[in-house]
Amino acid sequence: MTRDEIDAMLDAMAAEAAQSGDESLLPGAINFHSGTWVKMSLADLPTTCVNTQIGIRYRGISVLVSGARENRVQNRREDDGQGGPYFELEPRA
Repeated sequence: MTRDEIDAMLDAMAAEAAQSGDESLLPGAINFHSGTWVKMSLADLPTTCVNTQIGIRYRGISVLVSGARENRVQNRREDDGQGGPYFELEPRA
């Protein structure tokens, strides 16, 4: 997934949630397989580690990395709370 693809998915999820009024459709988590994550640079996806409890974030959305994860963006309904605590989607940089 490229930064542009991730931005497009996040924006589409936010628009769908706003249109339907269903907050569970808001972006919940950005998942990366660890093999993909280690090859990415800060220029590829400028993330911020807020702290050890909040974790890594991109545009306010949790970034989850594991060898067991597939590269994808999940809404809040799909992520089973793993992306929490949830924050508002930040604008593109």
